[in-house]
Amino acid sequence: MRFIATADTDVGISKSTNQDSVLIKHASTDDGEVLMAVVCDGMGGLAKGELASATVIREFARWFDEELPYELENPDMSVIGGKWSLMLKDLNLRILEYGGS
Repeated sequence: MRFIATADTDVGISKSTNQDSVLIKHASTDDGEVLMAVVCDGMGGLAKGELASATVIREFARWFDEELPYELENPDMSVIGGKWSLMLKDLNLRILEYGGS
């Protein structure tokens, strides 16, 4: 299977910097190809929203590179979804703590 992916973002009307972040990762495995796309839409124009969205993108990139190979040994989307949910909850807490300091 072949994938074609594209993304486009816009700075919006309230900030001078684009707070959006996009991740597209591809891997070939013995069972076929895997494509993961993640879009983070900044933080509603809040200060440093670009750092928040970039933090989430970095964590998903790390997960893809380090954890995906183990998940592919016995793929279960409900398990992967649960791990992503926990990861996002942890990231949300970290971002909230950073924003409060």
